[in-house]
Amino acid sequence: MAEITVESDLTDTERAVLSVIVDEGEATRPLVARNTSLSAPTVGTAVGRLIDLGLVQAVRTAQGALGRAATVYAVAPTAGWLMGIDVGSTRVHARARGVDGRVLAEFAVDLAATDTGTDAVRSVVKRIRRAVGNGNGPLRAAGVALPRVIPDYLSGDGGSNSGAPPIDELLPALGVPRGLPVLLENNVNCAALAEMEQGAARGQEDFVYLQVGVRIGAGIVAGRRVLRGAHGGAGEVSAVPVGWPSRRQEDAWALERYLGSGRLLERAHEAWSDEPTDPPRTVPELFTAAADGNPVARGVVEQHADDVGQLALTLAAVVDPGIVVLGGGVGRNPVLTPGVRAAVQRYRPDLDVVVSELGDAASVEGAVALTVDHARGALLHGHHHRRLDLRTAVVNLPD
Repeated sequence: MAEITVESDLTDTERAVLSVIVDEGEATRPLVARNTSLSAPTVGTAVGRLIDLGLVQAVRTAQGALGRAATVYAVAPTAGWLMGIDVGSTRVHARARGVDGRVLAEFAVDLAATDTGTDAVRSVVKRIRRAVGNGNGPLRAAGVALPRVIPDYLSGDGGSNSGAPPIDELLPALGVPRGLPVLLENNVNCAALAEMEQGAARGQEDFVYLQVGVRIGAGIVAGRRVLRGAHGGAGEVSAVPVGWPSRRQEDAWALERYLGSGRLLERAHEAWSDEPTDPPRTVPELFTAAADGNPVARGVVEQHADDVGQLALTLAAVVDPGIVVLGGGVGRNPVLTPGVRAAVQRYRPDLDVVVSELGDAASVEGAVALTVDHARGALLHGHHHRRLDLRTAVVNLPD
C-alpha cells in the first residue's frame, strides 16, 4: 500500500493562503490578500502552486465591487480525506469526509455475538476505501472512537468494563498506510465533541453529554475542552457507587448494571407478572407500551427517568454544566426525556435537559471531526486555529 502523501514542502506563504480558503470555504484572491496582508502577485503565485498540488481548485467566478469578475477558489476534492470509525457495543460505524468537509462514504456493520470488532472494522474500512476511490487524494488521518478509557486501552489494562479489539488487532484491521496518524478517543467524548460542533450543544462552553443505553457514560466539556482527568477516566460514571452510604458497594460497575438497558428490561419483566399481555421483549417495545399508556410500562419508564435524572444531578453538582445532553439508545428516547428533565429541574430549575441531535451518529461524527481538525493542523501548521480539544492519543503506524 502506498505511503501517505504529505505536502511538507509548502512554504509558509502557501500555507497562509490555503488557510484562508479552508476557513472561508470559498475565497477570491483579493479576499485572501486582505486576510493575509500579502500582495496580489504573491497570492496569485501561491494559489497557482496550490492548484498544481491538487489542494485548491477554481469553482466559479463572482462579480467584484468594481464590476470585475473574480475567480472563486475552494479546497479541491483531491486535497485528501479523513476516516472516522465508531467501535460500539453492538456495531461498527465508519464515515469518510474530505478535507473540504464533504461526506464521501458511510457504512455500518452489526457485531456478531463473538466479535470484538476486529472483523467488522476490517470490513467497513474495505468498503469505505472502495467507495472513496482514488479521486479524493490521500487518506490523511483516521480516528477511532472506542468504549474504553484510552490510557488503559493503550497499556493493555483489562480493568475496563467495556470491550474493544486489542490495539495490536485494531491497527492492522484499519489497513491504512504506513506513517498515518491514528487518533484514539473514548466514544462518549467523541459524541460530546460532535454535539458541541454541530448538535444539541452548539454554542455551549460547558455541558455534559450523558449516554444511557447498553452502557452508561458521560462526556464532560468545560470551556469547550473535554475533561479527561489524571488517568483519562473522567466521565466513567458507570463506576459511581450505588447505595452509598447505606451499604457497601461490592460491584465496581453497579451503576451501569442498574441503569443499563439489560437491567431496565429485567425490571419491566419483574413488574409485568400480573399483566394479561406478554412482557416487552426489547427496550423499544417497553417504550412503545409506555407511550401507548400501559400503566406498568409507564411506571417502569418513569422510575428509570427519575434514576437517570438523579445521575444527571450528581454530575451537575460537580461540574455545573450549562445543559445536559441525553444520548444513547435509551437516553434519547422521547418518552424518557420529560421524566429526566422533571427530576433534574425539581432541584435545578435553571438546568435544561435536551436530547442528542446526532443520535447514533454522534460518536462516529466526533471521530471524523477530530481527524479533520488534526489533518488541517498538520497541513497548515501555525496557520490553523484548532477548534477541538486535541489532547487525543495519536498513534503513528510504524514504517
